[in-house]
Amino acid sequence: MFAGDIVEILESKAACLPGSRDLEGRPLIIIYVPTELQPWTKDNLEHTLQYFSSIFSQDTRRRGFTILVDCQKTPWRVARACIRHVRLSLGPDLASFIVLRPDGFWDKQRVDNCTKIRKEGEPIFIPISRLSKYVDYSQLTNDFGGTWSYNHSQWIQNRLVKAKSSLGELEKFHQKLIEFTTSKRLSTPTDPFVFTKQNFDTNKIIAQKILQTGKELLDQIEKTDRECQRNNSNDCYKTPQDATDTRIKIEKLLEVMEEKQECIDKAWLNMEKKCVDAREITLLETGVARVTKWILGVAETMLNSQQEVGYDVPSSEELRAEHEALELQCRETYGQYAELLHKIDILPQLNINIPEDLKSQRDFMDFVCRSFATRLERRRNILITCLRFYRLVTEYFEKTNEVFETLVVSTEDSAESTLESAYGSLQELQENQININFLAKELLKEGEKLSDLLSMPVKDALGRDVDVNYENDIVNVQEILGATLSRKQLFSDSVDLQKLTLEQVTHVHVYEKDAKQAVQWLNDLFQVMMKEYVHVGCNVNEIQMMKEEHQAFQETAKGTYDYGCQLLNAASALRHSCKLPEDYNVQLTQNLWQAWKRLQMVGQEQMTRLRVSAVFHRTVQEHCKQLKELRNSVQELTKIEDANKKKLKIRKLLHNREKLLMEVGRMVRLGRLLKTRLKEPVFPEQR
Repeated sequence: MFAGDIVEILESKAACLPGSRDLEGRPLIIIYVPTELQPWTKDNLEHTLQYFSSIFSQDTRRRGFTILVDCQKTPWRVARACIRHVRLSLGPDLASFIVLRPDGFWDKQRVDNCTKIRKEGEPIFIPISRLSKYVDYSQLTNDFGGTWSYNHSQWIQNRLVKAKSSLGELEKFHQKLIEFTTSKRLSTPTDPFVFTKQNFDTNKIIAQKILQTGKELLDQIEKTDRECQRNNSNDCYKTPQDATDTRIKIEKLLEVMEEKQECIDKAWLNMEKKCVDAREITLLETGVARVTKWILGVAETMLNSQQEVGYDVPSSEELRAEHEALELQCRETYGQYAELLHKIDILPQLNINIPEDLKSQRDFMDFVCRSFATRLERRRNILITCLRFYRLVTEYFEKTNEVFETLVVSTEDSAESTLESAYGSLQELQENQININFLAKELLKEGEKLSDLLSMPVKDALGRDVDVNYENDIVNVQEILGATLSRKQLFSDSVDLQKLTLEQVTHVHVYEKDAKQAVQWLNDLFQVMMKEYVHVGCNVNEIQMMKEEHQAFQETAKGTYDYGCQLLNAASALRHSCKLPEDYNVQLTQNLWQAWKRLQMVGQEQMTRLRVSAVFHRTVQEHCKQLKELRNSVQELTKIEDANKKKLKIRKLLHNREKLLMEVGRMVRLGRLLKTRLKEPVFPEQR
């Protein structure tokens, strides 16, 4: 109940609340009983007392009120009805009930009414002269002979300020915001947002006005209290209890309003966030639906129109270019898909709850895009593998033709001309064979891979089987692989045979080259012998040492000759096997034989000279020794005294002398012959 609702009743002054207190400090309410009861008297009095009671706080109401009923000019019948109605209206809030009656009233009452024990809330009938026993005159208005200043009209004006009804409006608006922000989804947040924004602005302005009015009311209460204090200038003045309770209630009301305003602001911010989140979620749902629709519609249609695979390099390159154009068209959608996934996944980090339907749409979009990307990647792998396969086929056949023509056929036609370059041709052929084998291996691997890819089932973005028939392409690939294997076998056989021929030709070249070196070594040995080994020694020891060196030299020459013969024999056999002409081999054989014969002839001549010289020197030394012994024997004849013995000895010595001289003469002739022979050249061509 508010003052504005009963302002006319308050202006009738059926009761007033001057703000004074009784001696026990309880608020004083004064009731003026009319001389005659009217039909509206009881209702006016009841509304007035209820309003007075609502002004005070619960603590004040628990302490109770002091009711002063002025019945000095009222008939007892009217006063009794009024007293009864007051007790019913206030009930437990009634602490002290004072009824003022005229002095003649007491002459008609019995004495026991004044001396009996009274209960709390029961009326006390006293004359105005005894009123000071209960209420001090400083707390009484002029109507009762007191000094308390009270203006009923001004009091009514102070009570007309309203705040509670506006607080109720704020509470209702706050509840609406709570219900609006806690709703599960905002499908179209624009209109409700605009409507609520208008209400929010309106209520915020109202709340600010109410808060300002409340502060002004507090200032007015303080001002009124100061005026009352000036008008009631006494030391016992206290602020009226209704003013105190009203100030407390207004302060609490302002605090509650400020709290409610804060709650409304928070709810508004929350609602704004909800609206922004709803717009974001709506945009995400639109984007997810757009991406999903494009993948299942346009993208699937374009990919279904590209199912062929190439049958050679140009067709494979053309199909791959078309597929790259398709991938380029899908790139923008892939970017939108990745952006949508990122935005949806970070919503929980932004304190935005992801709706279940958005989660389902996101999962479905992710499944569709991944399935389509898998199929697109599979198509790309097929085209790349197909192009690589046909490139390897082309390169393999071109390479084998080139090798066969340049290294196999040409080598067979001009084997003799490539004798010196056989080793290089062999190395080149081996390198080419390794490269071609690697090409064949890669070709077979790519072919098997292409066959496996073409054999795998194809599924669309929804995981359904797509009717694609690659049987003819698989058969074509298998036929190419079979032809490749056959060509590989034929090429390997030809290359192995040609490698064997080139190896034999290489051995021929190496053997004949080494045989030629052996001829050169024999010629070098001949020159060395002619320079270093044509002299004979001056004594037996020196000659023996020279004989040993000459024999070692002869053995080296013999080993060189035998090595050259073996090489030429092997080269001759390989030439015969390769059907190569043997003229060069025969020429080398003759050269080797001539070099060996010349060296052998010189060696034998030198060995003969060394042997003769050794015999000569050894015999000469023996003859010299015998002559010396013979001379010694002649000198010993002087010592023999017996003439017979001396004659016999002389006869024996003469016989030995004749024999020795004959040998010496033979050695002299041998020496002369040796001297003549040593003057002649060892090799006849040197003459």
